[in-house]
Amino acid sequence: MESAAVEFYTKTAVDAAILAGKHLLSKYKRHHIEVYGSDTLSVSNRGLTKEITSSLDNEADEIIIELISERHPGHNILTEETGQINKDSPYTWVIDPLDGSSNYVNHNPFFAVSVCLAYENTPITGVIFAPYIEELAVARKGHGCTLNGRPVYVSDTLALDRGYIVGCPGGDLNNHRFATMSYVLNDSIKDFRKMGSAAIEAYTVASGRVDAFVTLNISPWDIAAGAVCVEEAGGVVTDFNGNPWDLTKSDVCMSNGKLHESILSKLQVVNPSHPEYRATTTIR
Repeated sequence: MESAAVEFYTKTAVDAAILAGKHLLSKYKRHHIEVYGSDTLSVSNRGLTKEITSSLDNEADEIIIELISERHPGHNILTEETGQINKDSPYTWVIDPLDGSSNYVNHNPFFAVSVCLAYENTPITGVIFAPYIEELAVARKGHGCTLNGRPVYVSDTLALDRGYIVGCPGGDLNNHRFATMSYVLNDSIKDFRKMGSAAIEAYTVASGRVDAFVTLNISPWDIAAGAVCVEEAGGVVTDFNGNPWDLTKSDVCMSNGKLHESILSKLQVVNPSHPEYRATTTIR
């Protein structure tokens, strides 16, 4: 694939993320949004009872789709809000127009726009824009990852007991698995945290602020751009069996690489394909 083409696609991803992010930020600053009974924002639960979606998710979604469809009309588009727009292309744009919707509606600044382009299920460029905290992560295959224009790299933490890990439960159906995962990891690491935005959690690994990100049954739009960022910053992204991640895999570990095997060994208790798997654990 020509480098110039990927560079052009990356520019589209940046433009789309910034355009949608600025729209979200303008509404965020204008109103202090309430989760229920707001006249300024329509809020509802998306299938799983803890997952919130808003009218702003849809507005940002439309902004991104319009821009991509104009520049790359032959490409597939997969978004959290719209689903699949299939053009029978090997290229698929994978988009979360508002990652961290619950944070957004509760006036928590950790929300982001995530835009990724995949070629035959393998992400080749990823952009994450967190408009309130003014951070833009950009990565493309073979060209590294930047945060606000400066190259970033994963951490150099070598010992698991010095590691900081962030995690995402992936929805209500994974409460028991996430509780087990948190319990097992907490016993071995420095700290386990949850930020409420998988996209932001992913690029915090890429920028070396934390050492790993683990998540269960996650949708591809939540982490596709983040996976490119982590890999291009020198990290490793796999499923819980250690296989390279692609859009078809949903249990995911992103790390600085140095802690990866140690983390995966801990995660086997929540890996359904492993003999050690158990759905719950007794927490004392």
